[in-house]
Amino acid sequence: MISALPVSPTVIRVIRVFRIGRVLRLVKSAVGIRTLLFALIVSLPALFNIGLLLFLVIFIYAIVGMSFFGELSYHAGIDADFNFETFPQALMVLIQISTSAGKTPFSS
Repeated sequence: MISALPVSPTVIRVIRVFRIGRVLRLVKSAVGIRTLLFALIVSLPALFNIGLLLFLVIFIYAIVGMSFFGELSYHAGIDADFNFETFPQALMVLIQISTSAGKTPFSS
């Protein structure tokens, strides 16, 4: 789509930089937005810890799921993409189920 424009991509990048600068000036002048961004920055370490704890729980359940369900044959929702045969597949199954991302066999 960009190649169809008569303007070079470098000019478009420069315009984007100016737009970002305008947003940063708005943040400097708006006290409420600055307070929200400060609260977000302060809470990032806690969010990282929660994400790490969630990954640890999913990691443990993937190992347990592999030991319990790794040998099941394909039937009724268990297929080549959605199973516990390997560790990466087990992680993906648990992430898909926990986030409701994509179409899973259990979503119908």
